[in-house]
Amino acid sequence: MSSPISAEFHRPARISPFVPVGILERVGIKLCIVGNAVVRLFGSDLVMADLDLAISDEQFDLALSVLHDEGFRDVDFGPGHLVFLPVLGKPGGWVACRLQFPSSPEYVVLSLASCWNLEINPDTTFYPCPGYRFPRFLAYLEALICTIDALVSVGDNPSLPRYQYAIMMVLLEKRPELEGMVSPGDQFFMDFFMKQRARSGELRVLELRKGIMAGTISVDAARAVVPRPDLSRRRIKEKYLRQGMGGGNGQGSTPVA
Repeated sequence: MSSPISAEFHRPARISPFVPVGILERVGIKLCIVGNAVVRLFGSDLVMADLDLAISDEQFDLALSVLHDEGFRDVDFGPGHLVFLPVLGKPGGWVACRLQFPSSPEYVVLSLASCWNLEINPDTTFYPCPGYRFPRFLAYLEALICTIDALVSVGDNPSLPRYQYAIMMVLLEKRPELEGMVSPGDQFFMDFFMKQRARSGELRVLELRKGIMAGTISVDAARAVVPRPDLSRRRIKEKYLRQGMGGGNGQGSTPVA
């Protein structure tokens, strides 16, 4: 006799994109929803394409096997996905698999929880509705910062977590009560990382963040030595604006946009 889950899946009708979560939860797989579904939960209007799941590392292969047994099949990542993803298949690198149930247009992407730097426990996750585990707001923000750090440090592509991080920063502005709860190291990252224009500057921010977290440098000392390309550009712009307002030296200087 087929299981109720299997019977549900072998209907030709479209299935909910969250059904894989229920399947894996029922067999005891430790997982957490990540990606676009999370930022939508927190208030973004970002369209959810694939459902991203962070799977406990030691249960990743089992999770794949369970979904395969339920009729899901492996699907290649498209060029649009690969632009955002870190390099797949590299030893010690990002691990992710994309699956689809044949009668549904929905896709699910399974990744190692360690790739997302996400600890799956009651302190970092919650259930906004039964059976669907999401990361808590600050836990997800911290995980994204750690993921960006890990990828940038080894020269890998951080586009996926960086995009999620940028959205979370916009959402954080609507939650002022949380800002005082961010750790000093992460606050330093938030203040300076996205202002960098060169990888060397990003690496310096990451180095100083680690120093703050380890207690080897104070926040004030780190702020005094962090690269500030944004200020350099502002000074250049102000210089040209002053020349323009004062008539300059007759050379027709043009303000920098």
